[in-house]
Amino acid sequence: MSHTPKATPSIDDDTQSSAYSETYFDGLYSDNSDPWQYQTRWYEQRKRDMCLAILPQAKYGNAIELGCGNGVFSSLLARRCQALVSIDGNHKAVQLAEQRLIDISHVKVIQGVIPNVLLKLKNGLLKAPLLSQLDDAPTYKPPYDLIIISEILYYLSPTDIDTVIDWIKHNLAVGGTLLCCHWRYTIDGFVMTGETVHQRLQQAFNQDKSDCTYPAFTHQSQLVDSDFLLDIWQNTPKTVAMQENLA
Repeated sequence: MSHTPKATPSIDDDTQSSAYSETYFDGLYSDNSDPWQYQTRWYEQRKRDMCLAILPQAKYGNAIELGCGNGVFSSLLARRCQALVSIDGNHKAVQLAEQRLIDISHVKVIQGVIPNVLLKLKNGLLKAPLLSQLDDAPTYKPPYDLIIISEILYYLSPTDIDTVIDWIKHNLAVGGTLLCCHWRYTIDGFVMTGETVHQRLQQAFNQDKSDCTYPAFTHQSQLVDSDFLLDIWQNTPKTVAMQENLA
């Protein structure tokens, strides 16, 4: 059966963050459909397997993935979700992800620069054609049962990272899961690293449970690999064992 490629929704140019390096990602995807070798490196496969294994729930309803790249991880996430929105700022990456996910009807791939696109999702300010892509399935809109942020935040400015953190606090569903995974090494041309990103996340979410200003996030898991950092939070005061009445 032949398939017609989905139209690629896009965000207006004036919404793009000044911190987003469009030329950097255009250069990576120039004549290369897999610039990080997601499909061929054991390192990448191992990391994906670890991310999936550490998720505290077997299945999720409404999920969102920030920085989907060419959709390799998205195709695996889709098996664990009833609805998945995958976002990337690069036009070619979005096209590649759409091609990879074309037969998975419960996944929507949209092009938009983080954090601007998140604020539009939150405030219901999306314009056609992006709005029409999500209108037929309200479950694709906030709040989200699963938020995936992998290898993306160190490309943002500290201010934009704080904007993403605030968005998470207001858009992760009760009982929902936040997964963050980042490379630990310095990336030329960017201020933030995986170390500084996860320090910022821990300061935001590993808070005193007596503070009622924000939801009671529980730091369910932390994996410190030699090459990457992986943290899991849930929007609940209960651990996984407590949720299943084991503790």
